[in-house]
Amino acid sequence: MMKFGRNLAVAAALFAAAPLATAGAQERLVMAGSSSGGTSHLYFAAVATMINKYIPGVEASARSGGTAENVMLIERGEVKVGVTEPGAAFLLQGADWRQKTRLRTLYAMFTTPYHIIVPAESPARTLADLKGKRVAVGTRQGGEAYLFQRVLDSLGMRESDFRVEYLGKGEGINAYKDNVLDAMFYLCPLPCPVVTEVATHPRGARIIPLSGDEVGKIKGKYGWYGDFQIDKDVYTNALKNLSADTRTVTEWSYIVVRDDFPAELGYKIVKMLDEKYDELVSSFRPAGTSTAANTAQYPGFALHSATQRYLTEKGLLK
Repeated sequence: MMKFGRNLAVAAALFAAAPLATAGAQERLVMAGSSSGGTSHLYFAAVATMINKYIPGVEASARSGGTAENVMLIERGEVKVGVTEPGAAFLLQGADWRQKTRLRTLYAMFTTPYHIIVPAESPARTLADLKGKRVAVGTRQGGEAYLFQRVLDSLGMRESDFRVEYLGKGEGINAYKDNVLDAMFYLCPLPCPVVTEVATHPRGARIIPLSGDEVGKIKGKYGWYGDFQIDKDVYTNALKNLSADTRTVTEWSYIVVRDDFPAELGYKIVKMLDEKYDELVSSFRPAGTSTAANTAQYPGFALHSATQRYLTEKGLLK
């Protein structure tokens, strides 16, 4: 009888403690970015720190990934938050992807101009000049690699025209510094950390432009890419006299969730990103275009209900 009483007391104590343990539990929120060291991965690392600071009950972290991979991970519910672009959804879900997808834009991250980076002394002046050269084009399942394929397709070129290496930005920088690469093809917000880093290396750096005709052909076949000019002033400090106005194409990247992502948590994240904009940019400078206004103007995917609510309250949507 005494033993039964002791067991009952222990059970009662555990039961009483259970609500406290539940109340203190953290919801884990893993955000899938790009390759390690890539822009989206660094963006999510900054955002994770802010979520952990400002949204109680949530433990956020960033993991590496790829924009195409993230489409399927989010669609299947294996990852709740990730970066991707409309081009990745088109690739995986076909021309009617807008009708098929459950992906929703939570927030605009940044617009990413395409950079074709070569050593300062490279004789290459056009994309065609890089035929036969060893080039890094991003991770195999990433948006950069797919853009590379679409550029070639639009311009009547083939992958076999180049010696292609599927390297993310971190690996690409190391290979470039080791004289393994002749060029790097990366989507990157301004100023691109890849450019600013390799510009200090003895090989230096220069950016090859796309011609107006090339840009027109790319946009004509893949309409979500936009015409863009990288202004000379962006890289004057890094590239010195090699900096120039450079024509290229660009694509927006988005924080994407599934349509059933919790509305209240989504609202808190969107509100935090808007209200703590200065803190985000101070942590990660390329996030300068990550604003509520840009999310309203360039939604990419259909907006999540939490984003619609916040932007409507801000007067950015009717």
